[in-house]
Amino acid sequence: MNRSRHWKLALAAALLFARPAAAKDYASVADLSAAVMPSFVDIYNRSVEHASAADGMAPGKTVLIKDEVGSGFIVDPSGLIVTNRHVVEGAYSLFVTLSTGEHVPARLVGKALTFDIALIKIDVGRPLPVAKLGDSTKLRIGDRVVAIGNPLGFAGSVSAGVVSAFHRTVGLSAYDDLIQTDAAINQGNSGGPLFDMSGDVVGVNQAIYTRNKGGSIGIGFSIPINDVKFLVDNVLKYGSPRFGWLGVTAQNLTSEMAKAAGLPGASGVILSKIAPDSPAARAKLQVGDIILKVGDRAIEGTSALNRAVSHAANAVVEIELYRKGAKARVPVSIAEWPKEIWESKMEPVPSLNDYADFGVNFVDTPDGPTVKSVVEQSVAWTAGLREGDIVKSVGDVPVHTTGEMGGTIDEMFKKQAKTSALLLLGGPNGDRWVDVSIKE
Repeated sequence: MNRSRHWKLALAAALLFARPAAAKDYASVADLSAAVMPSFVDIYNRSVEHASAADGMAPGKTVLIKDEVGSGFIVDPSGLIVTNRHVVEGAYSLFVTLSTGEHVPARLVGKALTFDIALIKIDVGRPLPVAKLGDSTKLRIGDRVVAIGNPLGFAGSVSAGVVSAFHRTVGLSAYDDLIQTDAAINQGNSGGPLFDMSGDVVGVNQAIYTRNKGGSIGIGFSIPINDVKFLVDNVLKYGSPRFGWLGVTAQNLTSEMAKAAGLPGASGVILSKIAPDSPAARAKLQVGDIILKVGDRAIEGTSALNRAVSHAANAVVEIELYRKGAKARVPVSIAEWPKEIWESKMEPVPSLNDYADFGVNFVDTPDGPTVKSVVEQSVAWTAGLREGDIVKSVGDVPVHTTGEMGGTIDEMFKKQAKTSALLLLGGPNGDRWVDVSIKE
């Protein structure tokens, strides 16, 4: 054999038996971050709670503004964004900041009441870059991952780590089957993407385990993207998710239960209640049945059962169960959830009728309307008003008394239908403008 032919055969063998290259993987976290950042968004949720007597104001009267931060990622060029339900919970106003720096209002498309995922939407008049959704079943322990989020309001923050474990349950929903990662995740990362090194979203960052209400200690949890894709696909196709319903109450089968039932070493769920006129009742499932599989999917616990059933609405599936010493396969026609599981309404914008509603008290002084007191986290506090501030003008209208100030603000809020007023302040805290707004 000549040298040329030997070289060609060796090269062919090397190509044939080489491990599939990770050529599509980014060489560094920096390269990956630059590529995927345009699909990431920071989310700002404005909600309200009412003051208590401890705040020094009339209980239940003063509106306290709560500004919370979260994260999300764009999944459709129209501006559809995935985030956690708890990121948008209680919001009467939602805003999103894009990687371009644009700060735009968002509306709630819907939030799943049984699952910690929500969809919001923005409209900027152009198609937006979208995140590529990956396959979370292909992840392995030790795979490198990258989280992007808005931790504590530090927008567009990147952290990196590895997949630490799978199948974690932390009690946040009945569908928990979480990815554990040591990529730093903190308050504000919720709803943000967890990327693999190919730049595909493999999880939605949801929570951390910490001590004493502290920050990240390297134990974070993400919802597998495969569980999220089903919901997104449903909403794009039907307008709302169609979750399957079996109609059972179940609990995880312990090793002791399995041994007592004659199934040592088995995993599954044992049924403790069957809802009347449910798919389970119609299929004649019984209390005490042990469900081992739904279709070809092994059921390790209740969250696995819930996920398998949720994906099978309006389908007939075979359930493998163990009953009275024998295994059987029972066809079950899975129905849709009989109760509302998708909420699309945001909270109403609060009605603010006097200064107390804003969380501030004014007194007239020779210098003008002066802040006597202000409640922390109230509308006034969030805007930046502090004790001793003197209001010099409302917009371009000079004011000298609380009556003049109130009349000008009333004109803006009630007659001109505005939701904010620009105040020029003076006094011991310095000259500055503040925007008193009941929306973000």
